[in-house]
Amino acid sequence: MLIAQTAHTSQAQEILQGAAELFLRYGVKSITMDEIARHISVSKKTIYQHFADKDELVITFTRMVLEQQKSEMIHLENNGTNVMESLRDLSEFLRNKVCNINPSLLFDLKKYFPQAWKTFTEHKKTFLKDHLKRLLERGMKEGYFRANLNMNIISKMRIEQVEMIFNPDVFSETEFNISEVHIQLFQHFVYGICTLKGHEEFNRLMKVAD
Repeated sequence: MLIAQTAHTSQAQEILQGAAELFLRYGVKSITMDEIARHISVSKKTIYQHFADKDELVITFTRMVLEQQKSEMIHLENNGTNVMESLRDLSEFLRNKVCNINPSLLFDLKKYFPQAWKTFTEHKKTFLKDHLKRLLERGMKEGYFRANLNMNIISKMRIEQVEMIFNPDVFSETEFNISEVHIQLFQHFVYGICTLKGHEEFNRLMKVAD
């Protein structure tokens, strides 16, 4: 029984991984269950043995991606010798993610998959908000961030700023390079919250990166 259950779980993971590859590349709405089945060389019937419908598959995909993001961000948050290094590494991580995600993905979730969108918005309200507050508090204690920052406002602004990158009405792929948009918004954010000490450290890190 254990062997059969393990095989069952393994196949579900294979389906989920294959679906994730397509969702991230092309968005969620345009990908059909038939295309997922062809992509991973299984029958559509096999997919439905593990996922009741596309909604359930999209919700599971969303949770998986957010959990992976959460784990990586916590690691990077705690890995830098100071908050500026952690912030730089987190920005690089997010930039790579942005460049490898179809900009329509969030729009698709919001318009067509309300449960998955709810999962994403809860992630923003809880983990991302607390994560940014911890970084801001750390930066203030280390003297890199201004002491008069309103953490509720700044953390919410930064979260919405990152999400805005995916909004085609604001940053169309035909007009903007998404990677460059991320870099510009990140630098604008950092320079706005830093003390002189923070500016000097950030400039040093950017020179090292160059």
